[in-house]
Amino acid sequence: MALSEKRIPQIGDHVSVRGETGAFVIYSVGHRHQVVQVKQIGKDFALGTIPWKALTFLDKPTPS
Repeated sequence: MALSEKRIPQIGDHVSVRGETGAFVIYSVGHRHQVVQVKQIGKDFALGTIPWKALTFLDKPTPS
């Protein structure tokens, strides 16, 4: 069984959101309730209170 890698969302991450079309960028992260707020890239459309589980990361994390 493969271990799934957990990734904590960060401001600036590019993601897709389950049930939505297009790519989004994270602009706020709520660690306590594990939610984010996102804005659609290239559009004036934002979504709030999106659970981390509904995200698919479109970029790879940069090494620290």
